[in-house]
Amino acid sequence: MFTINAVILVSIIFAVAYYPRARCWFASLHPQRRLHSGVQHKLALFIPARNEGKAIIPLLESISAQTYDRSNFDVFVVVKDPHDEVYDYAHAVGAEVFCDTTQTCKGDCLDFGFNKIIHKYPGKYDAFIIVDADCVLKPTFMEEMNNAMADGADVVNAKKLVRNYFEDNGRNSNIITQCNGLIWTFMDDMGNRWKSDHGYTTMTVTTGILISARLVEKWNGWIYKSTLTEDMEFQRDCSLQGYKTQYYSYAQLYMEEAPQLTETDKRRTRWMTGLTHADFIYARGLLAKKDIHSIIDNYFMFCLWLVYAYVASMFVIAFGNVVSCVYEIIRYGMFNWALLNVSAIAIGAVYGIFFLLTAASLIVAYKDMKLPFVRRILVLFVHPFFYMQYITIVSHAIIDRREASWDEIARVETAETTDK
Repeated sequence: MFTINAVILVSIIFAVAYYPRARCWFASLHPQRRLHSGVQHKLALFIPARNEGKAIIPLLESISAQTYDRSNFDVFVVVKDPHDEVYDYAHAVGAEVFCDTTQTCKGDCLDFGFNKIIHKYPGKYDAFIIVDADCVLKPTFMEEMNNAMADGADVVNAKKLVRNYFEDNGRNSNIITQCNGLIWTFMDDMGNRWKSDHGYTTMTVTTGILISARLVEKWNGWIYKSTLTEDMEFQRDCSLQGYKTQYYSYAQLYMEEAPQLTETDKRRTRWMTGLTHADFIYARGLLAKKDIHSIIDNYFMFCLWLVYAYVASMFVIAFGNVVSCVYEIIRYGMFNWALLNVSAIAIGAVYGIFFLLTAASLIVAYKDMKLPFVRRILVLFVHPFFYMQYITIVSHAIIDRREASWDEIARVETAETTDK
């Protein structure tokens, strides 16, 4: 049915279409321009903490170790359970705790907390910084976020590192965390860095992110609650509304990765479902903008669909040839190896593009991964299979418009959380 020429032709078309995005991959190999703010802004550090328990302790300890003057930022925590033990841990570091028992998604939590803060302390804060409870901040995180405000962006994305490499001698670092952790390299240094340098909308993950008080006050809280991935809604509306976004690699925090595949798949399913649905919600408005900057911005916003189309094409070729082979066996009693060889090549092509992506990410993230050389080689070959799992996740998200559930993700136990 399909020949090798079909695989080659589709691959060439994809390579040409995806080339502008691939050009972004190595932008971070050149140092980013440093910013220095002459103003010590008043900042509100906001922590969503639904049923986090002791998992929040390392974050609170890292907050206490910040180099930024503690009088210039306040800490707010939102819990769901009025009897949550987080109250005691948060109060010990001078944080103020709010309880929202009705929250059904992170967007609800942000809306409730932001609304409380801007009405209780009107006009007090210049910006809000969101950090998830399982993160740990580098000592200079708040200071560098303040510096990033010198460029006048409404939104600043910090650099996200994988926490598992650096705690407990890597006890909670395995092939699952190492593969999934590369997602932050794809987003930040292989995507956000180039887009930020050229004035295009960055991917706005709602942890390690600064949002100007101007926007929070405009929304009277938080308005992105149509999906469970409020950050993907926010990114698309930033482009639609013309909000200036920025990635600042000198502001850094550590993100926790679950060592279990089941927990990782919960997060991946929720995130990709919300991302896909956010595209459906905002596509019409974004594609209606016809100026050159918007067209380029939309390309980067929707370029994942090029990957979806390529993968789908390869699977159509592979499946079509398998069906044709079975038909020839039934009809003519002949086994056509040529058809099956093309099927194998088509599936191999999908593995190949993910292999190239993995190789590039391992180069870009070389200093951020605390791994021996042999383990890096293992990740190089295993990660493409790990990434190919997204095929079923995305397929389900496109076909089924229902949202994934807001399941809790099991937290990693570290020395800091088990000893206290």
